[in-house]
Amino acid sequence: MKHKSHMSKGERRERSLAAKIISSEPFIQGSLFEMGRICGKATCKCTLKGEKHVSLYLTISKDNKKKMIYIPKEMEKQVQMLVEAYQRIKKSMAIVSDNCLEQLIQSKKNLLKKDA
Repeated sequence: MKHKSHMSKGERRERSLAAKIISSEPFIQGSLFEMGRICGKATCKCTLKGEKHVSLYLTISKDNKKKMIYIPKEMEKQVQMLVEAYQRIKKSMAIVSDNCLEQLIQSKKNLLKKDA
């Protein structure tokens, strides 16, 4: 692994941000989505007017299986923060990965020039 002094300022910042979030904030790898459902009660607005009951769900992959987890209204903000923390980590990792890929491509070009 290269020393931090050989990294760009942007790469150092993104690595630091990801490490800070991982070490200090809880996070969940998943996505949130709203889903409308019909309860089936004959006198309910979903049956009478077609207005579905909207609920928030967390989708995750666990053991190569997708799971949907219902999120109660009281927990929506908390779960949203957990998912957003993971998204920030993922974004930083993508930036670092892109940077490393560019360095790999440049190293390969330099190696091929040297061999030619």
